[in-house]
Amino acid sequence: MTTDRDTPGDIADVSRTWTKLGGEDPMWAVLTDKGKSRNRWTPADFLATGVDEVETVMSRLGELGLDVGRGRALDFGCGAGRLSHGLASVGFGEVLGCDISPTMLDKAREIVPDPACRFVQVTGSDLAAVESNSVDLVYSCRVLQHMPPDLAHGYVREFWRVARPGAVVVFQMPTEPSSSVAGRVLGALPTPVARMLRRGMEMHGTPESRVRELVESVGARVVAADPDSSAGTRWDGRLYITTTA
Repeated sequence: MTTDRDTPGDIADVSRTWTKLGGEDPMWAVLTDKGKSRNRWTPADFLATGVDEVETVMSRLGELGLDVGRGRALDFGCGAGRLSHGLASVGFGEVLGCDISPTMLDKAREIVPDPACRFVQVTGSDLAAVESNSVDLVYSCRVLQHMPPDLAHGYVREFWRVARPGAVVVFQMPTEPSSSVAGRVLGALPTPVARMLRRGMEMHGTPESRVRELVESVGARVVAADPDSSAGTRWDGRLYITTTA
């Protein structure tokens, strides 16, 4: 299911939108705090949120008994490097940040201080720059929701191509607009209006049952599908924690 009707686009649409946002207000576009638009995020505060988020995720993996190697992590849709910095801060020896937007990557290279982090542009609907079976942890949050579902699902398949045996893949997706009044209004808006209100950002949802089928189709399993609010209060969402079947 896609909850934006009359879906625009392909990867070129996504690239144009995020290259523009990355040139205008990259940290706010990554983390849309209402009080931080117009370049009000400081790099220190912005990066600190990534450390907090990654520490929370790693703690959750520990609760689930998932022992994650600390060799190489992949931050898909890294934007300005918030989560790449977080992954480096918890001890990954190499963090590969991948993003479709060159302007976002420029900002990441400017503000992320960690020598463990390397930033690479994604230029197609795959992760051709990343070797198969080379990553211990894939993490992606606030990213797949902004692209057409077919494109997002293809990247999830790529996560498992690049993941090592025994790796963990964690990604966030909305499921549908929430049942709140705001969620119902959002679901009823024509796509052009919704995109204008979000500065061109698309938003899409995929039902949990479809995501579970997708994960199983690549020989993996969903360990947990935690309720997640990363897409905002107008959406229901899940943080999917997956590993080899």
